[in-house]
Amino acid sequence: METTKESPGSNPLASAQRETAGAKTFEKYLYQYHWALCRILGAHETDNDYVVFIELHEDVVFATSTDDSVASFEFNQIKNVSSAPWNTKKLTSVPKATAKKVTNSILGKMLQGVRDKPFVDKLNSLDLVATCGFNLPPKADGLKLSIITIGDLHDDCLKDIQAAIDKELGTYPIPKSLRFITPDMPASGFQNFTIGKISNLIDLKTPGAMCTASTIYRVLIDDLYRKGTVAFDFADWNSLVKNKGTTHGDVERVISSYTEKKGYEVFEKDLDDIIKDLELRSNKRIQVRRAFERYHNAVRLERSLIAIDNQQAVKDAVESNFEAFEEQGVREFMELALEAMPETTKKNLVDLEAIQAAIIYELLSKCHEK
Repeated sequence: METTKESPGSNPLASAQRETAGAKTFEKYLYQYHWALCRILGAHETDNDYVVFIELHEDVVFATSTDDSVASFEFNQIKNVSSAPWNTKKLTSVPKATAKKVTNSILGKMLQGVRDKPFVDKLNSLDLVATCGFNLPPKADGLKLSIITIGDLHDDCLKDIQAAIDKELGTYPIPKSLRFITPDMPASGFQNFTIGKISNLIDLKTPGAMCTASTIYRVLIDDLYRKGTVAFDFADWNSLVKNKGTTHGDVERVISSYTEKKGYEVFEKDLDDIIKDLELRSNKRIQVRRAFERYHNAVRLERSLIAIDNQQAVKDAVESNFEAFEEQGVREFMELALEAMPETTKKNLVDLEAIQAAIIYELLSKCHEK
């Protein structure tokens, strides 16, 4: 039987592709998520409260607080495009409507998204972020701005934009919060750019920490992907933050979980003492010891934000009952800590020995911090 002979390394699929739009579209979505993560990392440097939402009203929504009574918002439309810098015509041109769809201009769509909405008075900024940049005449000659506000635009340019928007949407004054931003994150290679940002943040927060920025990056970006696909609406603010948002606390837990300097050997003697005090049978002692080692490895190696949330629940149970440990001993403490743990966390940790091991680990961690 004859077969076609090919040179080593030849590619049987090396033919021009009929369609590449899918790959390009996916890259644009990837850019949005990485831009959001970089926005988060920038906010995290200041230690202020925040929460970021992906695919909620706009591509990226930044809130200045997890407290809805004081939060103000920044809406960001993110465009990764390789065209010439966008001018007034590009921003305000309305594509022809079809039988199925009425279309808006780039700017008109953004303004429609906030017009007459209940949150409009809480908007700090409405930002159009485009990698191609903008060709909009400034009020002061010679200025080349990465962030262009309405006040920076030449009067004639502003009049042209306002006239086009009024024609498209009806009389609607352009909000002073509107900004045009050329991002510092590159249109390609943005994954490495983001990892570099994480590395800089670690150096700032915990100099000398022994961890890899790429591991922290994977946990954070995976969590953004997961939350970005949540398409449900939430009438309750706390539910929205929990299911759709990424907060300062979320990011801090991820970073701290990889920068803590604890080795297994630190715990070995104390682990023996606690297991002895619990008066477990030999088979249970072995199971708890193995579960303890697994839990230790889990909190040191790559894991999801859900796993970090589980750890936080264990820490909370330990913290709330630590006084019982100091005054009554480990057996009474263990019973109280088990009662204090959420049922979902217990289910995630699978069995009693794994739960006990997690509690012992976080107890010893707290003792070593004192």
